[in-house]
Amino acid sequence: INTYLHCLLRHKAIKRQQKRVCRQPNFIQAALKQVVMCYLGTLCMARYQQHLLFWTTYVLFKAYLNITANVTDFELLPEVSWRVVFQNLTLQTTYLVVQIPFVYAVLYLLNQFLSGKKSRNEILLIIAGLFAAGSLAMSFLNHYVILPNILHLPTSEFSVFSIGSILYHSFSLAFVAGLAATFKLMRWQSQARLRETNLQKEKIDTELKYLKGQVNPHFLFNTLNNIYSLARKKSDATAESVLKLSKLMRFMLFDASQQRIRISEELKLIKDYIALEQLRYTNKVSIACIQTLDNPDQEIAPLLLIHFVENAFKHGVSESINESFVNIDIQLKENVLRATIRNSIPEGIHEVSKESIGMENIKRQLELLYPDHTLEVKRNHQTFQVTLTINLR
Repeated sequence: INTYLHCLLRHKAIKRQQKRVCRQPNFIQAALKQVVMCYLGTLCMARYQQHLLFWTTYVLFKAYLNITANVTDFELLPEVSWRVVFQNLTLQTTYLVVQIPFVYAVLYLLNQFLSGKKSRNEILLIIAGLFAAGSLAMSFLNHYVILPNILHLPTSEFSVFSIGSILYHSFSLAFVAGLAATFKLMRWQSQARLRETNLQKEKIDTELKYLKGQVNPHFLFNTLNNIYSLARKKSDATAESVLKLSKLMRFMLFDASQQRIRISEELKLIKDYIALEQLRYTNKVSIACIQTLDNPDQEIAPLLLIHFVENAFKHGVSESINESFVNIDIQLKENVLRATIRNSIPEGIHEVSKESIGMENIKRQLELLYPDHTLEVKRNHQTFQVTLTINLR
């Protein structure tokens, strides 16, 4: 009975947990929806404030131009000056009844042209029609609203269809539309540059991930070959080499996926790899590793130095039947990294073999990550030396 009750209670607990898990995605979805709505609301508010600032500045600017053009005793008559200011602000605000729809119609047509939905001739024809309609609307507004109600002038002295009035309002519409279109084009160009920058960054990131995806298996493949050779010899160091390989694989899986790591972590990886190689070659190779760092926390892209060390062992030590050497000198001073890897060359090899996949990819990564780096390769009949200099600022 106790066992049955225990199983029943456990079954109910599992059911309750499943219900909570089933309800969790709805909660997460609602939370994400709320965050997106808040972001869109903030974005719309920002755009609304920008448009409001533009029209407020335009009205103040036009009112200032009218005041300074018509009032010569502005400072001497303050009671009159404030009346003139209010009158001109009211006048310019009234014109917005026609100017705002006209400007946004022009901006809409500009978007249609930039997106390639309408041809240039169609856009020009529509804008010409808008100018004609807008100028007549401004003239009617001026004749029947502004003159009698704001400026308190008789309308009989002016004609709605006078050439001067229509030209004046046409230039006024052209000015505000040109000003708005200028800001629109500047914003569009800025967004285009930002999109191009983001696309270029995504392209570089994709290529770097592809290169790392090729280099990491290549590096592990060479390391497994070393362990395989120990296993064939039934060496007692096989188990220890597998343990060291697990550390290398852990670094490859977790640390190597980051964009930047501390240079001390990269050098620790190099030490682990050297220790793994020493298990294989024992006293056959002489290894000297000198590290001089004035800032161990300096960040660097992962897996840049290890491949030069790996190539020194693969092409300089593994192919030699005599004693060989690998000298590694890594210095970091004032954010400038200088790494020199020098190894012996087996006798009888005089031609430079084709570059491996790892070396080609590392060179490409250096071009993408550190375009101003220098990579010097020196070779003679006895030694091969690679010197890499990177400014990490």
